[in-house]
Amino acid sequence: MGFAICGIDRGESGSSDADMGRRPTIRDVALRAKVSPATVSRLINGSAGVGSEREGAVRAAMEALGYVPSRLAQNFARGASRTVIIPVEGDQQALSNNPFLMALVLGLNDVLADRDYSVRIMHGPYRGDGVPITTAKWSTEAWQRREFDAMVVVNPTADNSLIEAIVQIGVPAVVIGRCPDVPGVFQVDVDNIGGARQATTHLTDLGHRNIAFLGPPLALTAAFDRQRGYLEGLARIGINPAKDWVIETSGTKWNALSFEAAYHAVKEAVSVLPVWSGLVAFNDEMALGAIRAMLERGLKVPDDVSVVGFDDLPMARMVNPALSTVHQDIRQLGQHAGRTLLSVLQGRATASLTIQTVSFVARASAVKARDQNLQSKGALRDGFDNSSA
Repeated sequence: MGFAICGIDRGESGSSDADMGRRPTIRDVALRAKVSPATVSRLINGSAGVGSEREGAVRAAMEALGYVPSRLAQNFARGASRTVIIPVEGDQQALSNNPFLMALVLGLNDVLADRDYSVRIMHGPYRGDGVPITTAKWSTEAWQRREFDAMVVVNPTADNSLIEAIVQIGVPAVVIGRCPDVPGVFQVDVDNIGGARQATTHLTDLGHRNIAFLGPPLALTAAFDRQRGYLEGLARIGINPAKDWVIETSGTKWNALSFEAAYHAVKEAVSVLPVWSGLVAFNDEMALGAIRAMLERGLKVPDDVSVVGFDDLPMARMVNPALSTVHQDIRQLGQHAGRTLLSVLQGRATASLTIQTVSFVARASAVKARDQNLQSKGALRDGFDNSSA
């Protein structure tokens, strides 16, 4: 990501200095090609009005001098930044440790870098004096200053103020996630409902009947969809879950998706609620946080509780036991979002929502239910029924 800054015209005349270690300038090229600096500039910026003979002379001079156009200078001339931003909220530790977000950025960059766009994560946001403002307000002000050319919104929430703002001011944008209440927004998403249903069905097929769901607040659209898939997986065999089976993390959007948020939520839940024989986590990172919390409470995974995640991050294969999880190709999702954004920028986008398929990967963290383990731990409250509803 980013551009090499070279070939900036400092206004010097003559080409002899270009052979003495100084970076060649537009003026150097013009002198060698025997054209005006304006002609060189028009050719570099793709403007019309440069004849083939002069174009050949300019390109020959650029090659002879080793001149490389400055992307910054080109963007300034065009009134564009060639920057795509991803606004995020949450503390820096939660963001810097988030492998899902990093994989998305890599996928976006795979596509956008070839078109000379730089991808930047916009954290905060803050004014110059460090005073926090809303993401919607910052985006409006930054757009008016031409600080970016397009936006990618990740994990939309029920509060659509940001998306409504960028639609109103005409920002080219793509949402990674589902945003059902704002028309005219181009969206790419994964099959969250189907993936969570597969994860839950895997546990019920193994004989589990008390299955918890661990996720962030339902204001996050993906959380709503994955909990819906979990409920559909239980309903498939006639289970009506108790409200105690749903564990909700706390914190701002990205913080609520973290290992730490899951660890604290499950540690508290296990101390006051029945222990489940199975648990479906919103993502892999939260699944690992849940496993750590249960280990500290004296429960073993998968002997006492089988755990499944969502994402299939590299860490899912590295931990012991290896994590059963829903596989999605996050980098490919970022690439698809990047291609969709290019179509939006070029006025060619058509599909308002596209869904990427997922698949379940069974590993060692989920095994056949053995209720006697829970009974021997004394984990169930008196009178709690461990059979199917």
